[in-house]
Amino acid sequence: MRFFWLLLLPLAGQLLSGKSPSLEKSSYFAFVDRDYIFTIEVVEPGVPLLNFVSMTDTGLRLLAKNVRLALENRNAAARVFAIEAGEFQQPMVVSSLTIHPRSSFGVRMDGDFGGAKEFYGATIRLDAEELKLDPLESFDFEALVLKVNRLNLGSPDFRDDWRVLRLEKLGSRSPTRKSSSSP
Repeated sequence: MRFFWLLLLPLAGQLLSGKSPSLEKSSYFAFVDRDYIFTIEVVEPGVPLLNFVSMTDTGLRLLAKNVRLALENRNAAARVFAIEAGEFQQPMVVSSLTIHPRSSFGVRMDGDFGGAKEFYGATIRLDAEELKLDPLESFDFEALVLKVNRLNLGSPDFRDDWRVLRLEKLGSRSPTRKSSSSP
């Protein structure tokens, strides 16, 4: 019986801290900060969905090719975004999205993702920054989605939403490296 408790002790500490162990790969990824929330969810093999919430007062453009998912031996960029138009209509396919101020939206990403059910990582390039999304367990992802759905995009100050919903930062931001192939 003593051995059983020794096995449960690390798990209990993990649950109390709200942190999950580092995942090698996942079907769920998120980036959360005071400006943006991005989530990626694999809904069926090779079919990831990208959702975002913008809490900024400025808009920007997101190119599909700037969303990259790490497979076992390579990175795969989205080729296009597919926007569901309606139940009986074909999706509208676009190579970029405008992220409007104080908005939220979701799209399917089409790319060379094979039949991947999980990815080793996810990054999004926004202007001169790269956002690295954190991998999440299904339960943690669903808990985050419930909180994000309660955000008030009409709020003059999101600090109250963050406090009441107990949102925490996920992922990281870093400046992008200049290269000859970047626009």
